[in-house]
Amino acid sequence: METFIWLAVTLPLPLILFSVALFAWFRKTPMWFFAGVPGPEVSDVRRFNRANAVMWALFSLPYFVAAGIGLVSRLAAAVVLLCATFLLVPFLVFAYHKICKKYGKTE
Repeated sequence: METFIWLAVTLPLPLILFSVALFAWFRKTPMWFFAGVPGPEVSDVRRFNRANAVMWALFSLPYFVAAGIGLVSRLAAAVVLLCATFLLVPFLVFAYHKICKKYGKTE
């Protein structure tokens, strides 16, 4: 029962993040990052969205790993979760801005 509760608590977040990656992969218009803010104007929508999808998929991986590690050691899983959250969230914002710069329209 404890294993089921652990997975029920830890798996929704990486599944949501991976769903965002799938959504970005198949999206026909530029993917946005912040809620309520339209996506930027880009030169190649397909590549821009694919880069966003890869970014979100990679961001979900540590959370999937933490769910698996948690089956063996809750402390190790907590360390992975904390590191993923506090170290990778700023990197996620940085990566998105880098993607925007790479594929943004130049006038």
